[in-house]
Amino acid sequence: MATALTETDGRNRGRASSLPLVAWMLLAIGAVTGLAWWDSRRESEAILADVGAEQSRLASVIADDLGSRLAELDESDGQGRASRAEGFLKRLAQATHGPVTSVHDGAIFLAGPEATALSSSDGRALAVSGTSPGIRALWDAMERGQSTLRLGRPESADLGLLARTSMAGIAYTDGGSSNGRWAVAAVATAARPRDREVRAMWRLILSVGLAGVLVLAFGGLALRNQRKELELEHELAVSEVLRERDEHLARAERIATTGTFAMGIVHEVATPLGIITGRAEQLARRADLDDRGKNAAQAILAQVDRIQQVTRRFLDMARGGPPSLATASPAEIVRKAAALVEHRFEKAGVRLETDVPNEMPEVQCDRSLLEQAIVNLMLNACDACSRGGHVELAAREDSARVAFVVVDDGVGITPENAARATEPFFTTKASGTGAGSGTGVGLAIAAEIAKSHRGALTILPNGDRGTRACIEIPAALAGAARAGP
Repeated sequence: MATALTETDGRNRGRASSLPLVAWMLLAIGAVTGLAWWDSRRESEAILADVGAEQSRLASVIADDLGSRLAELDESDGQGRASRAEGFLKRLAQATHGPVTSVHDGAIFLAGPEATALSSSDGRALAVSGTSPGIRALWDAMERGQSTLRLGRPESADLGLLARTSMAGIAYTDGGSSNGRWAVAAVATAARPRDREVRAMWRLILSVGLAGVLVLAFGGLALRNQRKELELEHELAVSEVLRERDEHLARAERIATTGTFAMGIVHEVATPLGIITGRAEQLARRADLDDRGKNAAQAILAQVDRIQQVTRRFLDMARGGPPSLATASPAEIVRKAAALVEHRFEKAGVRLETDVPNEMPEVQCDRSLLEQAIVNLMLNACDACSRGGHVELAAREDSARVAFVVVDDGVGITPENAARATEPFFTTKASGTGAGSGTGVGLAIAAEIAKSHRGALTILPNGDRGTRACIEIPAALAGAARAGP
C-alpha cells in the first residue's frame, strides 16, 4: 500500500513539474507569434502611409499643373473651358501617373466646381448620385477638403481598382473666376508592396511555426528525459526505503533474539552468583580470617549484589518498566563510576580525570543504571586511547539539566559513524572478548538508559582528534516539576 502511494506521488510530482515547462513553451510560442503579427500590422500601416504620401505628392503636382493650364485657357478662350480642361487633364494625368494608371492598380479622378460626377483618367464618368460607397466616399472627401483618404476593398472595387485597400491623395487648385475650384485625386492600391509584405508574413509564419515545432520537439524530449530521471529517482528512493526497512526489521529481529538470549543468560547466571554469594559469606564468617580477607569477601558480596541489581533492572527496562528513580548527587555518581573503571585505566596506561563543580543540583535517577551507562562511555573512551592517552569525566549544569560528559583524545570518530554509534550491534572495534574488542551493544544500552531517564545520549567528534560523549538528563527540581499536576 505504501509503495503504491509512493509511486502515485512520484507520478503526480512528475506531472506537476512538467506542467510549468509546457506552459512556458506555449507562452513563448504565443509571444513570438503575437510579436510577429504586431510587427506585420505595423509594417502594413507604414506601407499604406507611404502610398498615401506618394499619391498626395502626385495629386499636388497634377493640381499645380492643372491650375496653370486653366489660367491659360481662361485668357485665350472663354467658351468650353471646362470640357477642354477636363480632356487636357485626363491626358496629363495618364502621362504623369505612369505605370500605375492601370485601372487595376491606380487612377486619377477629377471634380470640377459644378460637376455631378467624377471623371477618371480612363475616360469614365462616375455618377455621385448612385449607391457606390467608393465614389461617395471620395466625393465627400473632396467636398470636405481632405488631403488623404483610406479606401477599403469594396470602395476600391467601386472605383474600378483591384479589391484591395487603397490610398487617395487629394489636391485642389483654383481655375480662375470662370472655372472655380477643381479637385484632383490620385488613387492607388498597395497591391504590389502588400503582396510582398504578405509573402514575407507567410515566410515569418512558417518560420515561427517551424521554430514552434522545434521548441515543442526539444521540449518534449526534455520532458521525456526529465520524466525518466524522476522515475529513476523514484525507483532509487523506493529501493532505499525498502532497504532501510529490511535493515530495521533485521535489526529488530536481532534485538528480539538477543533479548531472549539475555533473559536466558540472566537466569543461568543466577545460579553461579548464588554459589559465589554463599562461599563469600562463608569466608566472611571464618574466625581465623584476617581483616584483608574479610574485606575481600565483603567486596565480592558487594559486586555480586551489584551484578544482580543491574541485571534485574536491565530486565525490567527490557520489559518496558520504568527505572527505580531516587535522588542522587552528580558528584557521587561520577566518583563511583570512576572507581568502577579505575583498574581498567591503570592497566591500559590511560590517565583518567574527573571534573565536578562544588555546587550542582541533584538528579532523579536509577543510580545503578546511570552509573553503568557512564561506565560504558568511559570504557569506550579508554579503548579508543593509546597508552599515555587522557580521558576526562565531567559533570555540567545547563538550564535545569545535568550533563555527564566523557571526552578523550583517542583515534576519534567520523560524523557518519557518530550518527550510527547508538545502533544495536554497530561497532568499529574488532570482534572478540578481550580488551579493545566490542559487540556493539554498550552504547545502545547507554542510549536506552538515557531515554528511560527522559534524557539523551549524544556522540560527536571532538575537534580534530578524540570523541565527546554526553548523557544529559533533567535535574531533580525539573523532574519534580514535570511530574507535578
